[in-house]
Amino acid sequence: MEKIRVRFAPSPTGLLHIGGVRTAFINFLFARKNNGKFILRIEDTDVKRSTKEAVDAILDGLKWLGIEWDEGPFFQSERFDIYNKYLQKLIDKDMVYPCFCTKEEIERERGEAKKKGIPYKYSGKCRNLSKEEREERIRKGDKYVWRFKVPEGGVRFEDLIKGDMHFMNSVLDDFIIVRSDGIPVYNFSCVVDDFEMGITHVVRGEDHLSNTHKQILIYEALSIKPPKFGHLPLILGKDREKLSKRHGSVSVEEFKKEGFLPEAIINYIFLLGFSLKGDKEIFSLSEMIDEFSIDKVSRTPSVFDYEKLRWINGYYIRYLSIEELMNRGKEFIPDRFMEKGVGFVKRVLKEIQGNIKVLSDIPYLVDYFINEPVYEDSKIKEIIEDERVSSFLKKFLSSIDTIEPFEANRIEKKIREMLAEMGIKLKVVAQPLRYLLTGRFASPPLFTLIELLGRETVKERIKRNL
Repeated sequence: MEKIRVRFAPSPTGLLHIGGVRTAFINFLFARKNNGKFILRIEDTDVKRSTKEAVDAILDGLKWLGIEWDEGPFFQSERFDIYNKYLQKLIDKDMVYPCFCTKEEIERERGEAKKKGIPYKYSGKCRNLSKEEREERIRKGDKYVWRFKVPEGGVRFEDLIKGDMHFMNSVLDDFIIVRSDGIPVYNFSCVVDDFEMGITHVVRGEDHLSNTHKQILIYEALSIKPPKFGHLPLILGKDREKLSKRHGSVSVEEFKKEGFLPEAIINYIFLLGFSLKGDKEIFSLSEMIDEFSIDKVSRTPSVFDYEKLRWINGYYIRYLSIEELMNRGKEFIPDRFMEKGVGFVKRVLKEIQGNIKVLSDIPYLVDYFINEPVYEDSKIKEIIEDERVSSFLKKFLSSIDTIEPFEANRIEKKIREMLAEMGIKLKVVAQPLRYLLTGRFASPPLFTLIELLGRETVKERIKRNL
């Protein structure tokens, strides 16, 4: 039985984005489900655009998400000797040729194609140079690239996700596989590495379909059996355009800064990428591995639903222990709030936990414990002009010092007794009192809120608005 070997091979030219995460995670699940190996390869042959910061962001992002690789990371920039060996094989087979056309000549050809209203394809001008002409130009020091001789015919393969795929070679020109500086182009280095690393299945975005066409031709030229290919549909924004920064956060770094939990992101990616039966939406990693099958991968584009991700994240936050919530949220908890003491912070977090969708919600949800509320004059006026409310507030102020100990159950008992004497229902005063204490109409339960704010703060905020 074939040993499954899959890979994730990002280019370190930017941050790890949600599309890359989906590709990495599906390959990770594929390996885990089949007791295979998941290889990480960094495709950094684009020296000008590749950065160490981007490499670190990819590695850190995968580790943070729990997407663990078995081998690597391998760096293409360290493998040029291997690519040269395979280039020589193609030279020996007469499947490539040096092209001496200058940028100006290529631009002239491109301009002529544009005038005619046809897609540009390289003319093949250097394909028919004699061996002597090529050797003479190389001897003179003329710059050249290596182009692949695209044969007649076509390529057909069974895509693991999209089914039967067929491409005619006539749509291609003789494409470049090695640049004039000796650096291999993506389609060539990718083929060499996938073969050298024993990759059995290549699962990646459908934007790579045209690359797959070229890569299969290179495999055939090298007399190598290609791996099986599967192409994932695009991830779209709500406007059904390809997901990009204009739709909101798209990189792991951005999601992390907003306070998303890695397990929530992974769970959502799983829902986004698969056609699942039933309405179950929360999956553990082991359940995702059990559920995984390449046949279940969605064949149609998925719409990224930011609110759905927030809901899933909120679910995971609700089930954290308070200690874990404090630990995960430490970067988001204001220092001034922490100064109130660990015990107090834990109590408040327990009360607001159900309202936290992302960890960056915490500063807003605890703000009125450390800062004076901001009120709307019209709302204060409305509260004070209700005689039932204002009379209750005055009575409450006059008796608040008698509540001992100042705890939620004692506070509730006192308020209910007062309201019963006055013939006023709790619902008449609850929201006005909440607003005076917080500047909001949503907070922890009222009596708990009063206890947590403390006697003096409650008195001061009521007095200020009466």
